[in-house]
Amino acid sequence: MTGQNEHVPAIERAIRTIKERVRAIVNQLPFKAYPHRLIVEMVYNVIFWLNVFPHKDGVHKIMSPRTIAP
Repeated sequence: MTGQNEHVPAIERAIRTIKERVRAIVNQLPFKAYPHRLIVEMVYNVIFWLNVFPHKDGVHKIMSPRTIAP
């Protein structure tokens, strides 16, 4: 738990990573405007691929979060 206006570096870094990867996808697409549903699906895609591979500081050394979660 944290107090009001306190920073949680691990969470902020995770959010920044997701935003960076979504921006990378956006820069590859040929559209000028994006419907809300497309943005949501891009975020889902990024989260999916982040969860496919195990993190070096994760809860398990060989199993990915996707494998662990039901």
